[in-house]
Amino acid sequence: MSNRNRTGGGFPALIAALAVFGLVAGALGAAGWRHATPYADYSPAEPNGRLGVRTIYYGFMYFPGPPWLPALLIFPAIGATMLAAVGALVGLSGWRLVRGGGGGRWPLYAVFVFCGLIYGAIVSLIGGTNPPKLGEPFVLNRPPTGDPTTASLPWHIDLGPTWLTFPAIGLALGLIIAVALSGTGIRLVRRGAPVAVG
Repeated sequence: MSNRNRTGGGFPALIAALAVFGLVAGALGAAGWRHATPYADYSPAEPNGRLGVRTIYYGFMYFPGPPWLPALLIFPAIGATMLAAVGALVGLSGWRLVRGGGGGRWPLYAVFVFCGLIYGAIVSLIGGTNPPKLGEPFVLNRPPTGDPTTASLPWHIDLGPTWLTFPAIGLALGLIIAVALSGTGIRLVRRGAPVAVG
């Protein structure tokens, strides 16, 4: 048996991999913020009636839902920047991504699971401190053309408590990505670590 160093992208590859993970997690975070975070209460000045988060004006109400922009830009930007910074810190501490057999699976899992967990917690925090608003209502000064109880609302799913479910989803996403990378032979190892080759 002879010893040789693993080869791979090293430090830049680690930053790039975590930045891409941040982009994916950010896009999912934007969707979660819009469709799974409880909405902020909307209290118009002169409501004609209330029906949950919908307010009925002149018998009919339509909420367009929270806008995708700038959320779809902000969440991925935060995710990519934050996880790229984590990748830089991990790389500066002597770790690098390589393609090769042997050890390095558990460090890979640990970094990606940790990043997913933390980013999920950040999305949950943003959703709690700045919940999505359903926007200004459209007031119709004419007889309603449909049942006000079927007014269009954005699709919404209750994933509460989000402080628990969002980090859990981030953890699962990090684990899935780490398993996928590990399955292609990618490892996270200390710089200069040798590997035995038969």
